[in-house]
Amino acid sequence: MVELEIERKFLLLPCRAKKLLNFYNIPYRKERLEQYYVSTQASPYTRYRKKGDSYYQTIKSGEGMVREEREFEVSPKTYQKQRKEALGRIITKNRYTFEYQGDTYEMDIFKGVLKGLCYLEIEFPDEKRAHAYQIPEIFEKLLVTEVTYDHAFNNSALSHSETFPTPQLNHPYLEENRSLYTITPFLAIHHALDTMLYQLTNGIKQYQRLLQNDPEDIEALHQLRIHMRKLRAMLQEFEPFFDPKWLKTHKRVLADLMEQTNAKRDNDVALIDIDTFQKQLDGKGKKYLKKLKNRLQQKEETLETTLLQFLNGGNLTAELLALREHFNSDAIYKKTAKQPLILVAITIIHQSIQEIITEGKELKADASQKAYHKLRIRFKKLRYLLELLSPIIPQDNLKNALSHLKKIQTILGEINDLQVQKNELRSFSKASKGKKKSALKVLEKKMRRKEQKRLASFEKAFQTFKKEKSLYQKLLYL
Repeated sequence: MVELEIERKFLLLPCRAKKLLNFYNIPYRKERLEQYYVSTQASPYTRYRKKGDSYYQTIKSGEGMVREEREFEVSPKTYQKQRKEALGRIITKNRYTFEYQGDTYEMDIFKGVLKGLCYLEIEFPDEKRAHAYQIPEIFEKLLVTEVTYDHAFNNSALSHSETFPTPQLNHPYLEENRSLYTITPFLAIHHALDTMLYQLTNGIKQYQRLLQNDPEDIEALHQLRIHMRKLRAMLQEFEPFFDPKWLKTHKRVLADLMEQTNAKRDNDVALIDIDTFQKQLDGKGKKYLKKLKNRLQQKEETLETTLLQFLNGGNLTAELLALREHFNSDAIYKKTAKQPLILVAITIIHQSIQEIITEGKELKADASQKAYHKLRIRFKKLRYLLELLSPIIPQDNLKNALSHLKKIQTILGEINDLQVQKNELRSFSKASKGKKKSALKVLEKKMRRKEQKRLASFEKAFQTFKKEKSLYQKLLYL
C-alpha cells in the first residue's frame, strides 16, 4: 500500500536524548534500529530495517518534505539474506518516540561511525500543517538547522557517504580577520583549523616580541612554548585531514624550533627550587649548593643570549609566515576536512582518552621516567585539544574537565621537573669529592623521596581519571 509521508527533519547538536526528555518529564519509547539499503528494480534505494523483533522492507520515492512510501513486513531470513547485498554501511541508531504539545516526535541518535549525529523528525497529516509548524522552545538551544530538503542528510545518502555531511550554514566571521570563521560546532574542519592556525601563530608572534624585549621573562617563554606545543598538538590530532607532505614538513620544522627553547626552560626549572633545597641542608651543604646555583646562573646568561639569537633569527618568523600562507586554501587539506568539526571532535577526544588509559594501565611501580614523561605529553595534548575546541564545548563541562586535567598535569610536571633538577645535581656531583659529594647525595635522597610522594599522588589521580572518563567522553554531548 502506498502512503504519503509528510515529514520535516531537523539537525540537532549532539545530545543525550534520555537526559533531555527526563529533564522535561516527557515519557518516551526507545527502540534500537538497524537498517541498510540495496538496489532493486523497484528502487535503487530500497531500505531494509530491523526494529525490535520485526523486519521491514521500505520503498520511498520523491525528495524533501513530501514523499511516497511503501512498506512491507519481511521474514528474518529475507532480511539477513538481503543484508549481504547492502550498499555502503549498515546504519544503527536509537530512536526515541514521544508526544509533546499534541505532536508525535522521533529523535534519532546515531551509533557507530555516525556517532554524534542527531535528528529530530515530525510527521504531519497535511502540507498546510507542516508549513505552519515551528519547533518547540525546548529544542531551540539544540537546533543546528533544518535538513528536510538537504539530500546529504537522508539515511540513504549517509549509508553511502565516506564522511559526515556539513549543512549549509552562515557561520560568523572572526572579528580580527574577515576571511576566517569563528569556530562553531558544525563549521567545516578545514575552516576551524584555519582559525586555530591563525590564533596560535598570532600568539607565538606576541610572545616572540615580549622575549625579544626581555629574554628573562620566564612567563613569556612558558607561553611561547605552550602555543608552539598547541600548534604541534593540533597538527598531530587532526593529522588525517592534512596533506601528508605539508604536514610532515611543518611537524619537523616545529620540532626543531621547539628544541631551541628546551635548554633555557630546563635551566629555569633547575634554578626555580634551588633556594628551597638550600634550606634543607646544613651549613656546608648550603655552601656547596650555592656553587651549583652560581653555575646555573652563569649558564642562564649564555642561554639567554642563545635564545635571543633564535628569536631574532629568521627561522621562526619564516615558519609562522609559511603556516599562514595557505589560509582558506584546499592545498593543505584532504577532502575529508569538509566534515563538521563537532562530530569528528567527539571521535578524536574518545581516542585520546583511550590512549591515555591504555598507557597509564601499563605503568608499573618501577616505570622509567621516560614512560611518565610520555604519559605527561598525552595528558598535555588532551588538555590542549579541549582548549582548542573550547568554543564548541559547554563551558561548565569544560571547566570541570580542565580542572581535573590540570591537577594531573601539575603532578606529572613536578615529577618531570624533579628529574631535571636531579640530572643537574648529578652532573655537578660527578666533579665533586668527599664531604661535598656526600652533602649533595643527601639532597638527592630528599629529592627522590619527594618524587616518590608525587608518584603516589599521580597514581591516585589517575585512578580517578579512569573512573571519571565519561566526564570527558560526554563533553560534546549536551
